[in-house]
Amino acid sequence: MNIKIGDIVRFLTEKLEGKVTGIIDKSTVNVFVDEYGFEIPAAISDLVVIHTDLAPSAPSQVGNQNQKQVQMQSADTLYLAIVPDNFNNLAASRYELFIVNDTAQTCLYSVSFRQEDKYNGIVAGNCPPDSASSLGLYSIKDIDSRIKAVNIQAVFFQKGTTTIKSPIDAEVKISTVTLCKAGAYKHTRWFNSISLLRPLSKEQLIELEEIDEQQLKEALKEKKHIDNPTPATPQPSHTTNSDVIEIDLHTNEVLETTAGMDSKDILEYQLDIFHKTMEKYKLKRGQKIVFIHGKGEGVLRQRILWELQRKYKRHHHQDASFKQYGYGATLVTIK
Repeated sequence: MNIKIGDIVRFLTEKLEGKVTGIIDKSTVNVFVDEYGFEIPAAISDLVVIHTDLAPSAPSQVGNQNQKQVQMQSADTLYLAIVPDNFNNLAASRYELFIVNDTAQTCLYSVSFRQEDKYNGIVAGNCPPDSASSLGLYSIKDIDSRIKAVNIQAVFFQKGTTTIKSPIDAEVKISTVTLCKAGAYKHTRWFNSISLLRPLSKEQLIELEEIDEQQLKEALKEKKHIDNPTPATPQPSHTTNSDVIEIDLHTNEVLETTAGMDSKDILEYQLDIFHKTMEKYKLKRGQKIVFIHGKGEGVLRQRILWELQRKYKRHHHQDASFKQYGYGATLVTIK
C-alpha cells in the first residue's frame, strides 16, 4: 500500500485518525493525531488511507526516498536546515546544518557562529535557486558548547532582468531541547530524510524563538521535578514476586481525580511515571518491569514503545504474558 506524507489515515486496531507527517522506513510512518496533539510512529500495515492530499499521479512511494515528492509552497526566502543522522536516537545523533535557498535567485552567503559576544566565521559560498548547501556536521556537544546562535548574511543575484531582493542578516538560536524533540522534524523537498527548518525572516524568527524559550522553561521545570522528586512520586502498585515489578498505569490507579485534566494531560502524567520508573531501575541489570497500560485506544502503549525504542533502546522489551495481561502490558528487561 502506498502511503504519502499528507495522507489522512485511520488506524485499523484503534479508534484514531491522523495525518502522515513523516516516513521513518519501509514499514513505519509518523502520524500526527490531532486528538492528542503529537506524533506517534505507526506500522503501515495498521493504517488505511481515507483521504490523500496529493494527486493520484504523484510518484511518492513509501520506502523509496528518491521518488518521494513533498509539496511545499515556496516562501521566497532562505532557511537554516538541521538534519539529524540518527532520528531514532536524537540525543546521540550528529546534526548537519544547511542553508536552503527557497528563491528563484542565486544567494551569496556567509555564516558565523556566535559564542557569547564573539563571532567565529565558518564558511562562505553561493547556493543556487531551490537547493541546499551544507555548513558542516556537528554533535549535540558541539552545538551546546560552541554554537549559541548561527548568524547568516546573504545577498541575491540573477543575471539579466531581475527583481531586487533585500539582503538578509539573520541570527538563529539553536536549542538542544528542540533538537531532541521528534515532533519538530518534517519531510521537505530538499532532503531525503527529515529536517528542521528555521526561516531567515525576522518576523518568523521572533515567533520561533519565543516558542523555544517556552520549551526550554518547560524542560528545566521537568528536570527540576525529576532531580527533586516529591514524596507523592507514584510507586509500583504491587510486586508479583522478587524478580518482576508491576507498574499499573491505568488512570484510576495513578490519579485520585482527573478534574481539570484533558486526555493529553493524563497521558503526559502516565508517561512521567514510566520515565521515572525506567530511570530508577536503569542500572539494575536483569530487573524485569511490567508496565500495565491496558489496550484502550492504544495511544499510551504506542508512546511507551516509542520511548523504549528511542531513549531506552539497549533494554529488551516485549509483550507481557498474554494469559495474565492480554494485550494490555509490556515487559521490559533491564540490560
